[in-house]
Amino acid sequence: MRTKFYYCIQMLAKSRALFIKEYNNKLFNWLVTFSLVMVVVGRFVIKFFLLEIVAWVMFIFLETYTRMFWSAESLYYNPAWHIIVSSWETIVYSPILDLDRWAIPIVILLSFAVLYWRCFGHRRKRGSRSLLPLYKNSHKNSTRPRSD
Repeated sequence: MRTKFYYCIQMLAKSRALFIKEYNNKLFNWLVTFSLVMVVVGRFVIKFFLLEIVAWVMFIFLETYTRMFWSAESLYYNPAWHIIVSSWETIVYSPILDLDRWAIPIVILLSFAVLYWRCFGHRRKRGSRSLLPLYKNSHKNSTRPRSD
């Protein structure tokens, strides 16, 4: 005879499975978003080619894997996915630096540092430079004839 305890255990198992499914879906969507953000940061902010390539590879892998194997849920049963999830949780919930609490302040400080480096970090080279990236040849002393 099935007791209330059995039904309680069954409901806990179903809710745990639903939680894990939703957690994996959210983590997958954030990884795709993170890879696209890193493409933009690598291309336009830091201008570091290797970061951009790694982000593109990550994005292409995440998108093609789900298309080739019918769903993102098939990825969750892969042992590599379990390594990724455990690594992510180890980094985010580290006892040394809890990124769950300190991620936003660290990102703000790093963005200010990158902005300062991009705008004022190259002042020591060849005199003064503009804050905006300009072409090397100005229009006044261009060697190319004007078309108008």
